[in-house]
Amino acid sequence: MQIYGQFQTAALTWPAGGELAGFSVDIATARSEFYPYPAANPEVEASSIRQDLYRRDFTINALAVRLTRQGHSQRPSGELLDFFGGLVDLRDRQIRVLHPNSFIEDPTRIFRAVRFATRLGFEIGEYTQTYIRYAIASGIYAQVQAEEDKAPALQSRLKNELKYILKTSRWPRALELLTDLDALQCIHPQLHIDQHWWRRVHLANRWHGIFDANHKHLCPWLLILEVLISTLPEQERCQAAANLYLPELSQQRLQRLDKVLQQLVDLPPNALPSQISAILERHDSAQLILVAAYSTVKVRGWLWRYLQDWSTCKPLLTGKDLIKLGYPPGRQFKVMLTAIWAATLDGDLQSVSQAQHWVQNIFRSLGLRLTKLSLERLPLHHNPS
Repeated sequence: MQIYGQFQTAALTWPAGGELAGFSVDIATARSEFYPYPAANPEVEASSIRQDLYRRDFTINALAVRLTRQGHSQRPSGELLDFFGGLVDLRDRQIRVLHPNSFIEDPTRIFRAVRFATRLGFEIGEYTQTYIRYAIASGIYAQVQAEEDKAPALQSRLKNELKYILKTSRWPRALELLTDLDALQCIHPQLHIDQHWWRRVHLANRWHGIFDANHKHLCPWLLILEVLISTLPEQERCQAAANLYLPELSQQRLQRLDKVLQQLVDLPPNALPSQISAILERHDSAQLILVAAYSTVKVRGWLWRYLQDWSTCKPLLTGKDLIKLGYPPGRQFKVMLTAIWAATLDGDLQSVSQAQHWVQNIFRSLGLRLTKLSLERLPLHHNPS
């Protein structure tokens, strides 16, 4: 059993080897809570079951069942405790908040309301929507985010809610609801999505399914979140990612996005595969999928060719082959092998014998003065015939 004294809760987990191995039960005392400031973690104290249920997010999870008889009153076990109309809301398929300040106390409840509504096929009640819009319009979230010593409690819970939402198949409907409620402001005041964004995220998901099908580089929910945050200007997106405590690799991808895009845009229209690949090989498929979502059709074509074909291209000769041709090992091998790779990728070399002849022509004529040479200065497209 693991006990969380601060929140008066415990977790009971059955050990491996038994019939209930892996089964767990969360245990909590009847508690009341208050928030020392908006979006903070709650402070709790022992209380009655009615007060405990009143602190729940919505009426549909403010229900309890009595497990034992109650003292001398002999109230029966199995009695349903429904102080706030949760059973009626379940029947009416409604998400209804318990009190007007609920969303000011904890903005993650907005995302939870949307998650429950989309998961269960419920509607968010009219008054509950009004309270959500009022809480967002109040500007309290922007104020809390500006106070760095108070924001972490909000942002960590917010990331968890986003993860729960984006991991389900109903995430598009959830994002539509969040957009309609202006709730994306809780992530960043400038964040919004439009039809262009929907095309980008659907493209990113398709590419992810093709080029990272085993999710080796990136989880699908995190990809969607990165594409979402990428709509912000560079400095703002980096700050939003840091506020949400996204993984370091995610933050790096978001930071590099504009730079990679600009490098590709600056290439000439007739850029060679080796020129394009020299830029793209520095990044993993997760970065390139994110870049593709924000690229032009032409650049996306390059990215597709690279991920599909060019990234697997190997030079026709190896270091051992160069030694057999009489070249002494050394730092120059990197330049030589890179040149062979580029000529292979660009189609100038198509066989081992052709590559051997090409190497002799190119590098013998240079007298092996390679330590001061760069790939850009080599006559890579010398006619091998």
